[in-house]
Amino acid sequence: MKIEEIVRGDVVIVRPQGRLTVESEGEFREALRRLFAGGRARLVLDLAHVPFVDSCGLGAMIQGYIWARRRGGGLKLLNVSGRNVHLLTLTKLLTVFETFDSEEEAARSFFERGPREQEKVWRKASAEVKGRGAAPGLP
Repeated sequence: MKIEEIVRGDVVIVRPQGRLTVESEGEFREALRRLFAGGRARLVLDLAHVPFVDSCGLGAMIQGYIWARRRGGGLKLLNVSGRNVHLLTLTKLLTVFETFDSEEEAARSFFERGPREQEKVWRKASAEVKGRGAAPGLP
């Protein structure tokens, strides 16, 4: 499996080419390990040239997601289509991975507050307001 890595500021676009299966997942994991060891934690995995992912490949993607989150970053998916959409839908992983159709949008998403982050901020603010006994919006 050929894996291209393109650095765009603090974000790395990871572009594997070929099937992500039991035969290639070790090489894929090693590429991710090298990136994390080099201090990279914001990754966009471009699946445009990955026609098939098996359970081992899916496990490697999940491991990369976990490693990235533990380092304060994330692993987001780009150009998910065909069988890969079906696999992520069946496994309910489309609710875990953020997916994008544009490289720029995926990279920018690391620096914008998404719905999950906005909800956390809102909940924290609501808890603080309740703790003070004040009405929302009042000091």
